[in-house]
Amino acid sequence: MGRSILIKLAILLVVAALVYSVFWFFKVGQVEKQIKEFVSNNSSYVSTEEVVVSGFPLEQKITIKNLKFTIPNAALDKNQVLVPHLEATAGILAADYKITLSEPVSVQDPDGNLATVEFAKEPEITISMLNGNIAKFNYQDSGYRILGADKSVIYSSTNSTVSIKSNAEEEKTTNLVSVSIKEIEGFDVINLYKNILEKKVVDGIKTGEITLSSNLTPAADSAQIASDANAVTTPQVVAALTIPTTDPAVVSTAATSTPAHSTVDPAAVAAISAPATIVDTSLVKSDLTLELEYVLTPIQVEGQQANTPPDPTQIQEAPSGHSKAIKITSLEFSNPLYKITISGDISSLPDDALPSGGVTVKVEKVSNLISQISTNFAQMANKVKSPAATKPASADSAVASPAPTSSPTVADLISETAASPIEDPYNSFLVRVAANFGAVTKEIAAKNAVSKDDIAQFDIRREKNLDFLINETSTREILGKF
Repeated sequence: MGRSILIKLAILLVVAALVYSVFWFFKVGQVEKQIKEFVSNNSSYVSTEEVVVSGFPLEQKITIKNLKFTIPNAALDKNQVLVPHLEATAGILAADYKITLSEPVSVQDPDGNLATVEFAKEPEITISMLNGNIAKFNYQDSGYRILGADKSVIYSSTNSTVSIKSNAEEEKTTNLVSVSIKEIEGFDVINLYKNILEKKVVDGIKTGEITLSSNLTPAADSAQIASDANAVTTPQVVAALTIPTTDPAVVSTAATSTPAHSTVDPAAVAAISAPATIVDTSLVKSDLTLELEYVLTPIQVEGQQANTPPDPTQIQEAPSGHSKAIKITSLEFSNPLYKITISGDISSLPDDALPSGGVTVKVEKVSNLISQISTNFAQMANKVKSPAATKPASADSAVASPAPTSSPTVADLISETAASPIEDPYNSFLVRVAANFGAVTKEIAAKNAVSKDDIAQFDIRREKNLDFLINETSTREILGKF
């Protein structure tokens, strides 16, 4: 009798082991399948070399080798992140996966240059799955630096946290996004301009969509740029975060035709009579916080079935059969020199090329921000980052002429450009912005009753298929002021 019970118990254990094995391989196999499907469906910005399943019998362990991805956002998608070895582990019944980076991560720019990511300590990354979809994503680090080939610091922060919660119900997907980044160095408003708009502006000038007048005409109070610029007197410089509010294509209606070669009006240079010193843009430390809600709602299009993307990582690649709504509860970018706050609601429809809705942008200590933007555009126009970059000096000239003891000013840079014809029309565009940005910004800000002293507020809105309005002034009119 006792032997019979032992045999039955042994058979039961074997059956249980077989059932458990089938369950383990099925569950982990499903996760592997979902990862491969995700990579396949988003191959434009994600790729992997190998996905391996292990961990039997007590855990799930997913190993991904040579993961490469770009962030699906126009402001951040210029560089590719390379992760040589990633492991995701969880208990066999758990839905929360802990991510471990086993080898150093690197970043590759569009020219193929590699930069190494150096973490203060291993970041904490978790992903929660629900019904085969990503329901939660949490990331936190204690600081990291991105180092160039010469070990110089390209970008750094002392702490970063990112949280994304996704909820899908009745075909509508709601994503709650929370971001906090402390003491950012190496990223400012010019990075955003270069990532989002520069190529469109250059192409628009080449194709004639954007045309330039024959002379740069300074705004009436362009001399104020100088006093604004002088507000930045510390060995720091501002960094800024803004959102694009215009389509460069409409610039063509705001300017007149011009020959390919333009010259700068010397009066514009003379108007900037009290120059500001150009300082190192990498020294400022800024903080970023963001709270927003992103909602995807399928729209039934005749002859097309719209499927809601199952997780928040696909928001940029959402199909055209969806309406997309973003509610910016709070976006704040601040440093000791100025603060930008943004809030509002934006929506995007399949039959409209541009977003619509309303956003409020408030800038405290706006003169500092104006100074930095004007300086950056002047530097770009002269294609120099420092006085030494303007022209290489020979050994003889170095002895005969000592190096300048002061940094160039906005006026210096524009004067250098004005000394000879501008062969590149894009340079003419940059000089025009550098000379007039402060005056135009103050003129538009003054149209808002909230703007006062050194605080500027811009209410930006757009109705479907119409032009953007900034403080009730169309972007066409604003662009014409340059």
